[in-house]
Amino acid sequence: MIVVAGILLGISGASIGKQIARDRVNRSASVVQGMLTEASTLAFRRHAPVRIVLSGNSLRIIDRATSAVIRQKDFGPGFDLRATLAISPSGGVTVFPNGRADASVRVSVSGQDLSLVVSRTATGIVRRQ
Repeated sequence: MIVVAGILLGISGASIGKQIARDRVNRSASVVQGMLTEASTLAFRRHAPVRIVLSGNSLRIIDRATSAVIRQKDFGPGFDLRATLAISPSGGVTVFPNGRADASVRVSVSGQDLSLVVSRTATGIVRRQ
């Protein structure tokens, strides 16, 4: 009986670990999606362009004129959001007060067994794929 319980616990432990890793990537993608949406709102409220950039492990919304950080979320080992990010274009994009951007942006969010892409078109449509 104890052996059977040990085997079941071992099998379920591995699948629980995979599910936790997938949940972390999903949660990180949701945060990225929220930040891409929030950039338009911040540009509109501030009546000034903002930039979305990836600096190291931090996704940032910064003031275009002063480079002051307005919002920042940290990703990777040691942080609550443990996914790895990559952004294209690598220099980020500028979002203007009218909601448009100078280019579309794609943020790849990846973890152990899952990779998602969150994108924002130049016209402001945010999608998660």
